[in-house]
Amino acid sequence: MGLKSFFNKLAQSPDSLNSYSCGISDLGQKRKLNEDSYLIDEKLGLFIVADGMGGHRAGEVASNLAVKNIFSHIKTWLNEQNDSDLDVKNNPKFINSETIRQVIQDAIEGANKKIHSNNLAQGISEGQGMGTTVTGFWISSIDENNKEIHTFNVGDSRCYSFYQAELTQLSTDHSHYQLWLDTGMEGEAPRHNIIYKAIGPWSKAVADQYSYTIHTNELFLLCSDGLHDMLSEQEIQDILQKNSQATLKQTTQALISAANKAGGKDNVTIILVKPN
Repeated sequence: MGLKSFFNKLAQSPDSLNSYSCGISDLGQKRKLNEDSYLIDEKLGLFIVADGMGGHRAGEVASNLAVKNIFSHIKTWLNEQNDSDLDVKNNPKFINSETIRQVIQDAIEGANKKIHSNNLAQGISEGQGMGTTVTGFWISSIDENNKEIHTFNVGDSRCYSFYQAELTQLSTDHSHYQLWLDTGMEGEAPRHNIIYKAIGPWSKAVADQYSYTIHTNELFLLCSDGLHDMLSEQEIQDILQKNSQATLKQTTQALISAANKAGGKDNVTIILVKPN
């Protein structure tokens, strides 16, 4: 079984009535190869979407390597904890936010080193070669009744919260277009898909991270740009609201179908998670 098949099997494994997440990756209408990868591990509370880039097959390799290395680093770190005050074998309880953020950044750096070293070994210069965006989050327990979400992203794959019928972007796009918006929109607008941060092309990769307490009935959405380039935030919000009584699988498929109907110019990968 190939690396992508292994991780997609892992990602798709939650199928019980107690499952609180769903993930789907779709080729789209224009691409011949799916360069996205994703991971769902409900036991760890870890969810990742990666959108690879770099030409034929290279993007697929980069996104798979990123997902594999981030997952492996976090899993290994949890297994290495021997302090009796930390119940991390089965649930990352009582780990403070600062520690979690450091573990996530270390995982990002490890993934970046792996892909960047691969580029250098092929004689590819800094800023070139295969790479991938990454977005995801890790859920931890604050106490018996409350949970905290720790989001992370590098690039322009996104993390959203959908709460009380309102969609809110939690991640920050590391794109020149977003910089143009943030700095006053002077001059001609850059293309939306030109990013200045990714895992692999550069020797350093620092993730944006954000942590906060999860609300009851809050829904979280991770996606590659194949979704948000095809649909506006208002359209995504409307679909989530329309499907508020549907299953997570039905809602995920509705988003995929809408992106494809709008043109499906890229691979589309979506994870929906409803922790409470």
